[in-house]
Amino acid sequence: MAFSMLLRRPGPVLMQQAMKLATKPAMRPASQNTLQSLKSTLLKTETTPILNSVRSFRTSAIRFAEGKSQDHSKLWVIERVTSAALIPLMPLALIAPSKILDSALAIIMVAHSFWGLEAIAVDYVRASIFGPVIPKIAIGLVYLISIATLGGLFYVITHDIGIANTVRQFWSIKAGQHA
Repeated sequence: MAFSMLLRRPGPVLMQQAMKLATKPAMRPASQNTLQSLKSTLLKTETTPILNSVRSFRTSAIRFAEGKSQDHSKLWVIERVTSAALIPLMPLALIAPSKILDSALAIIMVAHSFWGLEAIAVDYVRASIFGPVIPKIAIGLVYLISIATLGGLFYVITHDIGIANTVRQFWSIKAGQHA
């Protein structure tokens, strides 16, 4: 976009560059030997690994996926199934509280929030902006928060009254009562 803006409004910078090119002496044509030596130098692996990686870059979905060991479309489906499972599981766990439904609710809620927080950390805490360390710290915090949340929910399920009964107790608190 900046280049197109520069071309629309030719200012002194563009005019200076045009004048340099206009007054530069003409280059002599390169011989066949010079071109051949330049080509062999540029195509060596040890001199230009970037050129070789650009040459091996594939944009085709099939060729791009060949190097991947994971299929991310399956993870997307699992994320959507998890989100859809929360819809009937929440009211069911509140209607019929049990340790099994509370455990399923805890696992699915933490998985759902983990994938959401991980997406936020990956999308917004990029290495190109924050450097190589801070994105790793952000992902580590996502794991730490998820593990602590799951541990806390399992503690409430096993050592206290459970998630559904805790929610019921919060709902039963009246505004006029003082402890």
